[in-house]
Amino acid sequence: MRSLIKKMVMVMIILLGIEFVIFLAAFGMKESLGVLIGGGGAFINLYSLWYDIERSKKTGRLRRGYGGRYAFSAALMLVGGLISVRALIGVFVGLMNLKMGAYLAGLGGKEW
Repeated sequence: MRSLIKKMVMVMIILLGIEFVIFLAAFGMKESLGVLIGGGGAFINLYSLWYDIERSKKTGRLRRGYGGRYAFSAALMLVGGLISVRALIGVFVGLMNLKMGAYLAGLGGKEW
């Protein structure tokens, strides 16, 4: 489990760097902050998900942190929307790094 999390973090860092450079070149610093906000939120959501899974394995009960993670993501989207529409798009792209990281880390299989 930990090796998968490490792979996901590596992929998410690479994606975040690429997205930040693209947003910086296309829109400027103000809008590229949205990507950093969303990427940070993706890392926090990943840690929260990992923590819930580990606690569920120890206690045998299902932890319900989904609502908290979605509320946190919605709050980040609100912050991005208050900056600008392009920053809102950047927050969305940054938050999607969690999904893309999971997908791309799973593609490698045991070869990673």
